[in-house]
Amino acid sequence: MTRPDNPPAEIFRDDGPEVWHRLSPWMIAVRPIEQLPQLIPLVIAIVFAGRGAPDISIILTLIAVPLITIVPWLVTRYQVTDEHVRVRSGLITRKVATARRDRIRSVDLTASVPHRVLGLKKVRIGTGGDKESSVVELNAIPAAEADTLYRHLMATVARTTRPSVLTEVAPSHRSAPPEQLSRLQLSWLRFAPFSLTGFAAAAAAGGLAAQFANEAGLFEQGATAAEHAIDRIRDIPVSLVVTASVIVVIAVGALLSFGGYVLAYWNFSLVRNHRDGTLLIRRGLLTTNASSLDENRVRGVHLHEPVLMRAVRGARLNAIATGSSKNPLLLPPAPFDEAVRVGQFVAHDGDELTSPLNRHGRGALVRRLTRGFWGGLLFAVVVVIAVIGPLTWPWLFLAAVVALASSALGVVRYRNLGVRVTATAVVIAPPRVARHRYVVSREGVVGWASSASFFQRRRGVETTVVATAAGAEAYAAVDLDPAAAAELMTAVSPDLLAPFVVSR
Repeated sequence: MTRPDNPPAEIFRDDGPEVWHRLSPWMIAVRPIEQLPQLIPLVIAIVFAGRGAPDISIILTLIAVPLITIVPWLVTRYQVTDEHVRVRSGLITRKVATARRDRIRSVDLTASVPHRVLGLKKVRIGTGGDKESSVVELNAIPAAEADTLYRHLMATVARTTRPSVLTEVAPSHRSAPPEQLSRLQLSWLRFAPFSLTGFAAAAAAGGLAAQFANEAGLFEQGATAAEHAIDRIRDIPVSLVVTASVIVVIAVGALLSFGGYVLAYWNFSLVRNHRDGTLLIRRGLLTTNASSLDENRVRGVHLHEPVLMRAVRGARLNAIATGSSKNPLLLPPAPFDEAVRVGQFVAHDGDELTSPLNRHGRGALVRRLTRGFWGGLLFAVVVVIAVIGPLTWPWLFLAAVVALASSALGVVRYRNLGVRVTATAVVIAPPRVARHRYVVSREGVVGWASSASFFQRRRGVETTVVATAAGAEAYAAVDLDPAAAAELMTAVSPDLLAPFVVSR
């Protein structure tokens, strides 16, 4: 990039065809930190190799460190011309990633803790493709230069955005300032403890710690101390031990969920830019993230109400979009009414997120009950045999109770099941305990598929799948009556299914 000495931050000049630039030299420090999880096996191998032969460990370290740090920086170049953004990398296998300027649909800025300490940012340029290969990444660029590049490329997006979105916006709105659709409120923090992410993080950390302790032989060293601790616990009433354990697990999980919410969603904001038809999502406390979403890519929204969060009227919202990022976050766990409001703004929908859905027939209810009963019974029997041993009458009674409880969950799953067709969208809710609602634009539907398993045929139902290029690419309406399935498909895509419809 040819720039004058000490240029203003707003000025950015495109490169010539032969001009290439290196990333910041601090990439040498940032890259190993980012790849630390992948480098753990290598570090362990070097440490264990050094136990028997220290010289080998030193040689391996001298070879690995330059290959991981200095060499990638030396062989990586990038250029930004008036036609494309190109990154060239690789020592043995040369790789060139290119994003045409007229195909750019998103520009994301990310800064992890090492990036922020060193004054750097990561720029990810998306061209709207479905694969990760459609994204060009510039890692470790000075923050001021990254911001300038972001504005320069987003101006390209504004010039090349298809008229389909801009013509829907009134001319007076195109010159309007950015509109803030939503922003994090401190009251939203009450939803953090009702997420299961904290429990999952605690389980993952515990499993990793146990594996490391086993490899390091810490279990053998601590066996005596563990035996003394177990002897002391045996003197405590079982009810007290169980109660204390449950409280500790809930408290640790809630604390981790709260911390994860703050780290991931602090300073969250969702802004609509009328000039170029994009949505800008900013969030993050330590690792900051600023991502742009071309509204041309949005084909609908996904409203998710987790099991625990429903008790406090919470929900989260994702977009159903095309491109490499098919389910970008639109709203973190927040009040249900706020999620509905934002979903209506983004998808230009009416009451699709709140209106009642059409219930599936009796066959769907029977299948939910039978699947819940037999699934719960089989699970309980397998657990009893694996953990306790023989199946005695008390344990058989417990298995039956578990099966009945699982059947009750089947009723919940049926109540969450439904489908609806509106003038602009098709709404599908799958049979899950956690409530999900997918609103897919009718313009985004590209095909249909129908299937029926052996057990479905016995109940006279089938599964109808909506095919789209966005999001999960397939959304299934499970256990529909054949007549209801045909009505759904013909209502949404009459021209597409006309050759297959038989008039009576």
